[in-house]
Order: sequence, then structure tokens, then C-alpha cells
Amino acid sequence: MSTHATPAPGAVTLHAGCKVNLYLRITGVRPDGYHELDTLFLPLPEPCDLLHVSPRAEAGIVFTCTEPDVDPARNTVVTAYERFATATGFRPGLAVHLEKHIPHGAGLGGGSADAAVLLRHLAALCAQQAPGAAPTPEVLRAMAAGVGADVPFFLMDGPARANGIGEVLTPLAPGELADLGLAGMHLVLACPPVRVSTPWAYRAWDAANVTTPDGNAQTSTRTSAQTSARIMTGQSAKSLRPCLTSESLEDRNPLSRGPWLTNSFEPVVFQTHATLRRTKEFLLRRGACAALMSGSGASLFALFRKHGTARDVAEALRNDNIAAFLHAL
Repeated sequence: MSTHATPAPGAVTLHAGCKVNLYLRITGVRPDGYHELDTLFLPLPEPCDLLHVSPRAEAGIVFTCTEPDVDPARNTVVTAYERFATATGFRPGLAVHLEKHIPHGAGLGGGSADAAVLLRHLAALCAQQAPGAAPTPEVLRAMAAGVGADVPFFLMDGPARANGIGEVLTPLAPGELADLGLAGMHLVLACPPVRVSTPWAYRAWDAANVTTPDGNAQTSTRTSAQTSARIMTGQSAKSLRPCLTSESLEDRNPLSRGPWLTNSFEPVVFQTHATLRRTKEFLLRRGACAALMSGSGASLFALFRKHGTARDVAEALRNDNIAAFLHAL
């Protein structure tokens, strides 16, 4: 008798890729405390999570995960399922096992990607089994936004600019990445073994960028609209200053001076996580045209003109116990 499990009929494995933010500017804070953003999402195929989805007899979802700290009852995959079921009435029996490869706290959108691929799968199942209840693409995007601000992006198939709190998406037209000087570049994604909490990063940015009438730092922007009004604009906030670690490095890498290549979180995150600053310095020293943190960290990406240089840097990172992934743009 075989000891190997046989996949159930109808079982599928879904691949959930990740994203990097080619730039990220915090441009203000709303009265409700949410931050206004201007950012550019670039999808990447690796690292990717795997969702092993199998049918089950009873309606509803049973969720398991390779990471013990993922709450089986409160996570983006289960939330996506419940929002879909509530909106459509379609509640198939599914067992979902999430095999995590996108690190937590890396600014790569892993949880959002997981939710998006399950929503797509549910929409396909619904179209087959209950076509009258199948959601339109617009309705599916609304469900995705209800799960998380980044989730609608992962329903798309290419880079997009995001505004608002990240939910207003504008696909890039063909050639726009080339206009940024990225055509033919090689991107190295570095994932140090560090976690950065996004809520913490926003609070740290608030504390560094808000002033009170008496000129003192204000450590919270979530108390009132009056406090929100004191947020410095995206163009004047000190978080928009280039966060390169050496002027000489910047001078040797003219692409890094591009006005689009900035991340508002870098100053506050680097202040607390010095290892991330050192990783960026390493990437620039090894010949990167530019290097930047993605999202609120802890991952960073670097752009190289030569494939060989990028390959060697990725290998050096791995030798230093930093996961690294190489992509051609």
C-alpha cells in the first residue's frame, strides 16, 4: 500500500507571487488616520507562496499553514473566502493549505497575494458551478479591496501606480517602465531575516513627520482631524529626502538620484534596523545603479545593468544567509 497521499480530484496548487514598490511616497494623512500614498507596484514571480486547494464535502473553508504564527481563523485567505461567500452566496467546501515562502514583515505583499489568488480561484469555480452568482470583475475588485488595500493589485497582471490608501490603481502603459530607465535592468531582491511591522512603521513615520504648534514632535496622528492637518505634504516631508547612505555612492550611481526612486519609510526603518541600512550600502558598493527598500521593509531591491554583476551579488547575499532572488526586467 502506498504511503504517498494522492491529490483529491479537483485539487489545485495556486501560485501567489509578490511585489516590490519601485517608489513609495507618503503624501499625507486622512482625518481617519489612514495614510495617503503615491507608489508604483511591480509584480515579481519569486518568492511565491503556494496554496494547495482541495475540495471537501462540507461547505466552508478549512485553513492550515506551514507557518505556526499564522492564525487559522484570522488571515487574509479566510477573510477573502468569507467576503466572496457573503457577496455571492457561493460557499464551496475547500481545504486550503498555505505553503509560505514570501517572508512576513518584508514589504512584499504576501498576505495580499494569497487572498487575491484565492479570490480568482473562487470566481472561476463560481463561474463553472453557479454561473448566475459569478461576480463581475468590478465586484471582485471591490471584494479584494475589502480584504486589504493591496489585494486588488494582485488581481492585475502588470505594474501599476497606486494612490489614495493604495486602492486607486492605474495600470502602467507599455513603455512606461522603460521611460524610468528600467528596460534591460536586472533586479536583485534581498530578503534579510528581519521583520518590520507595517503599523509600527506608520507610527514611526508619524512621529518623525508631524509637528505641533509649539514645534515639538507629535507621536500620534490618529487622534483627530486637526492633528492630521499638521502632516507635512509629501513634497516637503523630510522622509522624501534621498536616503542614500553615502554621497559618493550616490554620485557614482546617477540612476539613484532619480526623483521617483524614494521610499518615505527608509529613514525611520533604517534608524531602528541598522542591518537594513548596511544591506543597502552593500548593494550600492557592489555596483547597483540604485537600491531601495520595498514597502515598509524589510526587503530591499537593487538594480544592475549587467546580469553577471547581479548574479554575483545575489550569490554573495545568499552566502551571508540573506535570501536573494534575481529577476530580469
